[in-house]
Amino acid sequence: MTRLSAVFWLVLVVAAGLTTFKVKYAVQDIEDELNRVRRQTIAEQQEIRVLTAEWTYLNQPERLAELNRRFLSLSPVAAKQLQRTVADIPLRPPAAPDELVAANPEPALPQAVAAALPVAPAALAAAPSAGSAPVRLAKAGQGQTVASLDALIAQIAEAR
Repeated sequence: MTRLSAVFWLVLVVAAGLTTFKVKYAVQDIEDELNRVRRQTIAEQQEIRVLTAEWTYLNQPERLAELNRRFLSLSPVAAKQLQRTVADIPLRPPAAPDELVAANPEPALPQAVAAALPVAPAALAAAPSAGSAPVRLAKAGQGQTVASLDALIAQIAEAR
């Protein structure tokens, strides 16, 4: 019986020793990983500081004004340039037929699909001359004019 208990305690001490070594090395690996992450965090914080300093330098009003003067020659927006309602904003003119063919080299649309388009295919085929008015797109739905941006957003929300 004493031999059995001695063997049991010996196995228990050896298992505890092996477990202790295993836990010790696992903790060292975790500490190494933590130190690596801390160094990486410090390096990234330093990079953020450098990028913030560069951004501050690049956005100096004097520097931007000089670049504007040299390259863009922009001026402040005049009051007459502002639009009063959404209806005052002009629609983008449709692409010329050559641009449509270059952008979409697929064959022509079937008649059923072409009939569902808001712009007649004949209007797209005819290139506007210098003196003619631009092609206007047909409005979907009831054809109501929208008085404000809020009404337009409400109309879009109802359509969904």
